Amino acid sequence: MFRASTLMRSATSGDRVTRLELFFDLVFVFALMQLSHHLLAYPSWVGAGETFVLLLAVYKVWVYTTWSATLLDTSRLEVQWMLLIVMLVTLFMNASIGSAFGAFGWFFAATYLLVQLGRGAWMLTVGLDRTTHDHFVRTLIWGCMSAPFWIAGVFFGPGPRLMFWGVAAAIDLAGHMLAHRLPGRKTEGSRVPLPGERIFERFGLFYLIALGETILSTGLAIAGNLEDPLIFLTGSISLAGSVAIWWCYFHGLEQDILKKLASVDDQFRPGILAGNTLVLLLAGLILVAVGDQLVISDPAARPDLPTVLLLYSGPALFLASRGFFIRQVLGRRHPTDLVGIGALVVLANVSLLLPAFVAAVGAVLPLIGVAAFDTVYRRRTQQGAR
Repeated sequence: MFRASTLMRSATSGDRVTRLELFFDLVFVFALMQLSHHLLAYPSWVGAGETFVLLLAVYKVWVYTTWSATLLDTSRLEVQWMLLIVMLVTLFMNASIGSAFGAFGWFFAATYLLVQLGRGAWMLTVGLDRTTHDHFVRTLIWGCMSAPFWIAGVFFGPGPRLMFWGVAAAIDLAGHMLAHRLPGRKTEGSRVPLPGERIFERFGLFYLIALGETILSTGLAIAGNLEDPLIFLTGSISLAGSVAIWWCYFHGLEQDILKKLASVDDQFRPGILAGNTLVLLLAGLILVAVGDQLVISDPAARPDLPTVLLLYSGPALFLASRGFFIRQVLGRRHPTDLVGIGALVVLANVSLLLPAFVAAVGAVLPLIGVAAFDTVYRRRTQQGAR
């Protein structure tokens, strides 16, 4: 039985992203900064694992709140209050990221579960259509499946906690990748009222915010090392990498995606793929931000293996994720991404013998090359279509 009065978005609600939604996103700038600081403090495989698990939790809060707001009429007071309450609880959750594997693991897990399960239960009361209501029921069931592992990890030290929380995050990620299927029940994507253009705009804006965090981290690193004679060079290299990533993501790719969405009935599957890809793109940006900070802090030193991995794995993860998404959604191969990844692998091995600022140049050059090739290819394609 569904409520006669519904909070779902109607044809007259408008598709523009509201100021409140953008305001809500700002709390995640803090989260991304916290994640970068955690990895910078623990630049190891364990630190990377902890950071990725925490990133998955932060991202799950954002993506499901964003999806909920996309389905609902954000001009309604009830929806606005939902966003503000989630924002408040998430602010405290993000504040505990630095000590999530220390004394305040219980606080991180409690606030995460409060948001995920609380918002999920609230969504069942807003008058959803039958297909969407059923999907949110299954989303809540998947959340309850991971909850025991989030809770269990609180009672152990950092090592076992990472294991329990890793299982919990894997369950949450698998649920998202499988569209929260259960035996005998799955979502028919064409029946989900998902405005594809709007949700992709939200993804793009959030990724832009994440890019802004890399620039913020670079600026803070520059401010702390102004006495270094190489600071202009290293700061410029860092910004060039962020600009190249921005160009590769926003220059033309968004338009291609929107054209593709306009030609298909089922926009649910591309939305799921975009969500899965975005979390990897965010992970790549965190790696880039930390690698840049390490180089700026000591540009003349020969980089150790963790620094080289951070410098080069971020751009490689970005290119791999972008290439996968282009292939899956747009149905075309993008060989420049593979060439860029190959160049990064070669340059990473050479960089172990060079100063850190030269290694940073090597990490940026393949990104610039891919961005330049994309621009030339797009112009030639447009000229040929005339």
